[in-house]
Order: sequence, then C-alpha cells, then structure tokens
Amino acid sequence: MLPDSLDQWFAYLGRFHPVIVHLPIGILLLAFVMELGFYKKTTIPSPRQAVSFMLAVGCISASASCIAGWLLSKQGSYDESTLAVHQWMGIGVALFSGLCWLARRKKDIRTKAKPLYTVLMALLFLFLMIAGHNGGSMTHGDDYLTAEMPQWLTGENKDTTRFIRKPITDVNEAYIYADLVQNVLGDKCYSCHSAKKVKGGLRVDDEKLLFKGGKHGTVIRPGNAEESELIIRILLPEEDDKRMPPKKREPLTPEEIDLLKWWIQHGADTRKKVKDLSPDSSVLPVLASFAAPLANNSDSMAALSAVFDKELPPADQKTIDTLTSLGILVAPVAKNKNLLEISCVNYPEFDDDKMRLLTKIADHIVSLKLDGTRITDAAFDDISQFVNLVRLNIAHTPITGAAMAKLQQLAAIEYINVVGTKVDDEGLQKLNVLPGLKRVYCWNSLVTGKGLALFNQHKAIAVAE
Repeated sequence: MLPDSLDQWFAYLGRFHPVIVHLPIGILLLAFVMELGFYKKTTIPSPRQAVSFMLAVGCISASASCIAGWLLSKQGSYDESTLAVHQWMGIGVALFSGLCWLARRKKDIRTKAKPLYTVLMALLFLFLMIAGHNGGSMTHGDDYLTAEMPQWLTGENKDTTRFIRKPITDVNEAYIYADLVQNVLGDKCYSCHSAKKVKGGLRVDDEKLLFKGGKHGTVIRPGNAEESELIIRILLPEEDDKRMPPKKREPLTPEEIDLLKWWIQHGADTRKKVKDLSPDSSVLPVLASFAAPLANNSDSMAALSAVFDKELPPADQKTIDTLTSLGILVAPVAKNKNLLEISCVNYPEFDDDKMRLLTKIADHIVSLKLDGTRITDAAFDDISQFVNLVRLNIAHTPITGAAMAKLQQLAAIEYINVVGTKVDDEGLQKLNVLPGLKRVYCWNSLVTGKGLALFNQHKAIAVAE
C-alpha cells in the first residue's frame, strides 16, 4: 500500500538515507585517493577526467543524501548535538564536492586554481570523515570504534563503564518505574537505546520516548505484557536477529523479565510505588535484589545450597503422574538431577489433604510453591518432612506465625516467602534458628518494623515494609 499523505511520503523517503549515504562516501574517497596518487603526474588526462566525473556524481548523491537525512531526522529520537554536527558536515560534503568539481573543470587547474582546489579537497575529506563518524555514533553509539577494542589496547576497565544501579533502602517505598524498571533498562538496554545511541529510533532512557516507541511502533502496551514488543523481543531465541539484548550482550535475568512483565501487566504506571501494588512471588526476588547489596546478585539455587550436590534415585513416577493430573507442576531443577520443583499455583484448590501426596517424594523436593492455595498451619506437619527443601513460597495463604516453628528442623531452607499471610513478629523470630536462611519475604504480613529490626540484628535478610 502506497503512503497516502505527505508526512507518510516524507517518512518513507527518509528511510533511503542509509542506502544513499554510502554512495558519496565511496565515490568521494576514491576521488581523493586518485588525486593523491596522480598529484604530480599532470600529463595523464584520463584520471583527471575520472576524478571530475566522481566529484560531480558525489555532489549529486551527497545532496540527495542530505535531503533524505533531513527527512529521517524528523522521525527518530537522536542526540541533538551529534545530529547537528552530522547534518552540517553532510551539507559541507555536498557543498565542497561541488566546489571541487567546479575548480577541477578549470583549464588552468595546474596553475592558478590548484592551491584552491587542494584546500577544497582537504576540506572535503575532513568534512566527509567528521560526517561519517557522527553518523556512526548515532547509529551504533559513541563507543562504536572502541567497544570491542581489547582492554590491553585501551588501558580501560570496561566494567567501570557499566550502568550502576542505585541501591534502595526500602523497596516497598520505591517507585516501580523510576527506581526499579529504569534500573533494569539502564543496566541492559541503555547501551543501544539511550541518548548516546538510538538503535531502531528507540530510546528507553526517557519516559516519554520509551512510551513513544521506535521506528516499528510502540514497544509497551499497558495492561498487555504478552503483546508488548519490549517483552516479545526479550523472549526471542538467542539466535534471532531481533532478540534484545542482541547476542554477545548480557541478557535480562528471569527475575528482571518478570519485573517488566508485572509492571506492564499492571498498567505500566510510572508514578506508583511497590506498596501500591501486590507483588507476586515471581517478582519478589528481583525486588529484594534492589534492597540487597548489588556486588554479588546471583540468586542461583545451585550456587547457594549443598543440597544440589546430592545424588538421589528418581522420584516415584506414579506420584508425579498423580500430581500432574491435578494441574500441579513437577519439574526437575537441573539436567541430570532428580531434585524437583513443585508448583501448585495453578491449582488453587490445593489444601492440607493434598499436601500428603507430596510426602511420598519429600526427599526430592527442593522448591515448593504453594502461594494462593488453601493450606493452613496443619499442612506444616507434612512440610517439616521435606529435609532437602531450599525454597518455600507460602504467600497469600491462611497460615499464621505458629506454623513457623515447624520449619525449624529444615536445615537446608534458604528462602521463605510469607507475603500476605498472618505471620507476625513472633513467628518471624522462630525462623532465626535456621542456619542456612538467606532471605525472608514478608510484605503485607503482620510483621512490624520493630519485629523486622529485631530479626535483622541476627540475620539481615528479612524484606518488609
């Protein structure tokens, strides 16, 4: 379908700038090289005629490139200072190539016009280099010449150029967009989509420009994370050219992806705080990571617990089949390991009676997700048998602080989520005896600031308001 308005035609024609711009660059550079090669050989007419022709074609193509570039600049979000230099240098290339062509046509080029022609050619080369460099900076970033340069050659530690996340003392009071989302985007996306580099016409370092999107349209659909281009690109296979971040760049962690999806699905509001929404279990680890020291932010279970070194025989398949038939997710936590992750979040009817099914494979369970189910304190008689349990999520269940005493014999446990439960200060203190405990999530529970402070005197791991 053809463009049906003048603005659409301008937008369409502007796209030809990257196609046209390489023509004058190649032609004019060749003309410059030929002039250097035949600088003192004034008796050879053919090269001089060829150079004159090249300058004429270079002037015409450079002018066309300037027009297309001007149209393109009206569409994208480019750094204004870099764009201005690029534009004026491009105009200079078109102007000086035309002046060089006029000077070259003079019959007395070897006498009176030669000094002027030499100066014009030098200026043409200079403007061509500056225009090309700034064009590369806008497309590939200011560091496009040095980004892949070996450290021994630059003498710089590239890690010092990374985006530095700002630490947050109280995650519940943090603004989801300004304090969390921008931290993720800054760390993983600024290198290609910020004022320093604008790939695809998309900038994510500015709120308005983020929601405006890029040359392919908007990337965020508030309330619909699955159809938001930002999420779609992040989830593409690594070998896909459209995947973001591209190959060889550090990808987003699963927790960071969950954070972005959670934020977009809840309306992509840029003014709300964490406490204004109800954080679900999928985003709690990344929320906590902003409150914790960021020097070592690995949340890998395999790196945290000696449980994962254990060799166990396969779990009873009949029990696994029974669980999966109920809609319960049963998955191995690692390849060639018989340790299991159990998730009942898709089976909200799961209750104390169903918990007894899990006791048949108790030794194999290292991660148990029961958030949003109907379990009560009575279920903890069974949970206390899961001696290899590392992670336990019991958020938004009717449990109370009294159930925490049943967890005291689980020496391997490292993460507990009691968000939205009736666990209180007394229940939280009962967890202090667990030797391997590393994090407790207790937003919107009955835990008070006083109880939290007392708990963290012994273990600086509880996260709550």
